[in-house]
Amino acid sequence: MFVELDYTTGKKLGLEITAGSLLAPLKITTENVAHRDLETSLSMADNVDLYTLAREAGSIVFIVEDHTRHSPVLETLEYLKFEFGRRAISWDKVKLLVATGTHRKMTEIELIEKFASFLASTEIIQHDAADGSEMKDFGNYMNVPLRINRNVESDLLVAIGSIVPHRFSGWSGGAKMVVPGVASYETVFQSHRMAILNSSADVGVVENEFRDLIDETGSRVGLDFIINYYYGKDGTVKGCVSGDHITAHRRGVELAKGELLRVFDHRSDITVISSYPSTTDFWQGGKALYTADLITKDGGDIIMVSPLNEGFGDHPAFAKLLRLKSAEILEELDGLTAQDPLAYVAAYAVKNIMERKRVHIVSDTAYRSMFDEIGLSVHDDLQKTIDSIKAKDREIVVLENSYILPQVETTMEVKL
Repeated sequence: MFVELDYTTGKKLGLEITAGSLLAPLKITTENVAHRDLETSLSMADNVDLYTLAREAGSIVFIVEDHTRHSPVLETLEYLKFEFGRRAISWDKVKLLVATGTHRKMTEIELIEKFASFLASTEIIQHDAADGSEMKDFGNYMNVPLRINRNVESDLLVAIGSIVPHRFSGWSGGAKMVVPGVASYETVFQSHRMAILNSSADVGVVENEFRDLIDETGSRVGLDFIINYYYGKDGTVKGCVSGDHITAHRRGVELAKGELLRVFDHRSDITVISSYPSTTDFWQGGKALYTADLITKDGGDIIMVSPLNEGFGDHPAFAKLLRLKSAEILEELDGLTAQDPLAYVAAYAVKNIMERKRVHIVSDTAYRSMFDEIGLSVHDDLQKTIDSIKAKDREIVVLENSYILPQVETTMEVKL
């Protein structure tokens, strides 16, 4: 049986698997619902009219995704600007606040690709989590300090993003554009530390402590409205939800689950997964490991397919920490002596998987030697990699990209 995995935009990698080896899901969901496009979504947004809010606002801030995310931000801004003009609402009131989280700032080329003509027509502010002078204190919640970029202060605050499965928050979207999107480094670190050590958060878990913190922060900063896209299993936009940052988000999660959920009755011996669309670096692409962890037996193998063009990403300590045992990472994390404590949180999460499962990477990355140094083998050929670890009676699950959400049900009675 021939299957394909997404590698980069427009490029796939093929894989031949013996039909009897492929572990098929009990059910691949695709709900038969009428999906809303942006225009329809805005017209049915929890009885809230965005254009009325915009007309009455003296200042408007759109929180938008950076280069590591892939919702149609440009198309959304173009549509909104056109509609503002048609309704005689001044676009001059609008600022864009880029939710970089702790990522590096976008390059000039990335800004052009993401925002095009808006670079000339609209003020664009790239969030810097390390710039304490730009943060405002919104109190504490669950022992996490809520320090958020002061540019969120506006008469109308709107977040434009996407809803996909996520390790720490369960699902992205909603007020996640605020935390970690435009939060201080300390807020990002403490919230992620709480999420991994004192929370029920995991990939696809809708209600969890980290999501409670995200929602609370959104309410405190006055997040008035969200525009969130959700995707099909092929990575294409399937629909949009708009409105209140909590109720619209939950509605979007249910629609996303209807597109992305695959239910299995047991775990696989081998899971092959593409990190697409998070292909930039291992910090981002490593999310594929969290998803594969859900469906792979302890002692099994995970093969992650990803270009990893920027190696380990923006956190140099991350790669070094992966040489340690998870217990050692946790011990140092508890001491809070780290120069980059967020790297410790991410390294602990990844290392925990590496200690329970064998991880292989298929990539043409130029950083092969760095991966080799921490015991992550990098291979050029996907077919040869799977053939080298495939043994008799070993079952394989293939996840074409990281949008897909696998779930294991212990009974044949599937619960959706």
